[in-house]
Amino acid sequence: MSRTRALNKRIHINQYTFLVLLTFLVGVFVRSYNVTNLPAGLNQDEASIGYETFSLLNTGYDRNGNSFPVHFISWGNGQNALYAYLSMPFVSVFGLNVFSVRIVNLLFSCLSLLVFFLLFRLVFDKDKALVALLILAICPWNIMLARWGLESNIFPFLFLLGVFFLQKGITSSSNFFPLSFSFFAISSYSYGTSYLILPLFFLLVIPYLLYKRNISVRNLIISLTVFAIISFPIILFVVINQFSQSQIEIFGITIPRLVENRTMQIFNIITPDFLSVLVKNIIRFISVFVLQTDGNYYNAIPSFGTIYIISFPFFIVGLLTRLKKSILKNEPHHYIFLVWLICSFILGFCSQVNINRINIIFFPTLYFVILGLFDVYHFLTPSYKRYYKIFVVSIYLLFFTLFLGTYFIYSNEKGKQDFSSGLGEAIQYAEKIASKKTINITENGINMPYIYVCYYNKINPTLFKNTVTYGKSENGFRSVTSFGHYTFGQNKNANVKILNENEIDYHMQGLISHKKFGNYYVATYK
Repeated sequence: MSRTRALNKRIHINQYTFLVLLTFLVGVFVRSYNVTNLPAGLNQDEASIGYETFSLLNTGYDRNGNSFPVHFISWGNGQNALYAYLSMPFVSVFGLNVFSVRIVNLLFSCLSLLVFFLLFRLVFDKDKALVALLILAICPWNIMLARWGLESNIFPFLFLLGVFFLQKGITSSSNFFPLSFSFFAISSYSYGTSYLILPLFFLLVIPYLLYKRNISVRNLIISLTVFAIISFPIILFVVINQFSQSQIEIFGITIPRLVENRTMQIFNIITPDFLSVLVKNIIRFISVFVLQTDGNYYNAIPSFGTIYIISFPFFIVGLLTRLKKSILKNEPHHYIFLVWLICSFILGFCSQVNINRINIIFFPTLYFVILGLFDVYHFLTPSYKRYYKIFVVSIYLLFFTLFLGTYFIYSNEKGKQDFSSGLGEAIQYAEKIASKKTINITENGINMPYIYVCYYNKINPTLFKNTVTYGKSENGFRSVTSFGHYTFGQNKNANVKILNENEIDYHMQGLISHKKFGNYYVATYK
């Protein structure tokens, strides 16, 4: 009898291991399949971060001539630098291309599957851990962020690592606390929203941990010291830009002064019209969070949303059940995720949100979704539990299948403009035929066209810095009117022009020939 039990237990363990591996591999596959071509082309932020990485590797300076900056000036109002530093090994090995620009987000998204699973194994049972892995593996938000190189989308994963090791410190060993605070500090270099999230999170979590004796004063002092040392350069960056001080360089590391302070753009409630802006922010946040779309097809497909529309009722159940059970009394993991969620809500109230801007909200949301799924199961009578499991698995797999079909088949057509599909080929063809004559690129439907020239032609950063002419700044974004033999916007005298496909009919005078690349024409003139 004991042998039979042991055999059954071994079979059960093997089945569980198989399901975990299968779910993880499916998650990795849907994130990595054809990642260089879907989305097709490059978003301007991808091109920018790729070129900054290329510039640092080749010169030790960014495109504005700053030595290893803690934050890029980039557009004038800044761009987070951590993604570029993480990309340097890949650009060095694989060259500057779509794969090397996107691989950091791809890797972090795949690793988030593992960390999320391990976090649930740490604080719950293996069944909840498997469901957590499955829900994240098929989550539209996490799949879509993996497939393009927006630098701010590494923030949620780094914060998740901080929370994971914080929980390890509570449940396993206090030695994990400094590691936890290290990842929190590193996350401050990934996105400007961390400047609000991290202080709020510490303010609400640290007193609780001390009160519950989950962390000693000694361990807290050590951990905060580690955090302060690692985050000091970015704190100095915030101070310099907040109080309009001059940029500085320390041991070859630049703390830059932006053309315009981006913090004021993110947190837009700092205005005399505070109440009006706050109300608008709250309405916008609730709309984006509940309806799970911000109008940008590269962030969410409206029919499916960020976490699937069907998940929201489970989120409500999971959240209300935790509140009802008085999480302040006995369960630190619930409290930590509730605080994480509260901080995300406050961020949403303080800014005009899109899905990227509130990317920090989705892990705690999924946490309560998963608990809500189990809460509903426990509410049911035994006769209905089996049907409930079949229903939940079936409906999620149906949504997942429909999402994949929609995303992989139709999303490229929708996203051609957002990722400037064909522009790279057009630039390289124009360079080939121009023979150093002036090339003019339209700004119609192209955000910051100059960065695509820098990226695709691998322009020497020194040449760019020495020849660039900046135009007017609008909302903190500094335009470029020309550099080298390129001009941008309107230039009637250019012999070679790159035009949006909807412009060619208005530029027929003097046209000798034209060739189409995706959404763009390369046109030559007399």
